[in-house]
Amino acid sequence: MDSGRVHLVAPDDELRRSVTFALAAYGYSVTADLLWPADGHEPFDCMLVDERVLKGKGLGAMRKDRRPVLLLAYKPALWDHLEVDGVIAMPLTGEAVIQAVEAAVTSTARGAKYSP
Repeated sequence: MDSGRVHLVAPDDELRRSVTFALAAYGYSVTADLLWPADGHEPFDCMLVDERVLKGKGLGAMRKDRRPVLLLAYKPALWDHLEVDGVIAMPLTGEAVIQAVEAAVTSTARGAKYSP
C-alpha cells in the first residue's frame, strides 16, 4: 500500500529514523536527508523540514512545485512569518506527524491547496 511520497529533511539521525519508521508503518514512502537537498530532488507529495535545517535559509527552492511543506519546530511561534503549509510542534507527541501528512497528501491528491 503506497499512501504517498514524503521527503524528510532533518539533521538528527534519531528523528529521521523514528519519523521514517512511523510514516512507513502507514504506507508512506520516505526519502530522508540530513541536509538541505540540492535541486533535482525526487518528486514528493509532502515535505517535512526540521527547523534546524532552515538556519538562514528560505523555502524558495523547495516551493517550486507547490507541494505542501510542513515544518517540525521546537518554537512554532518563531516561524509564523515563514511560508509553510503547517507547523508541527516538537517534541513530537502521538500521531501529530501522521495526521498532518495525511491531511496534506489527501488535499493535494484531490487537487486542492493544503490548508492546515
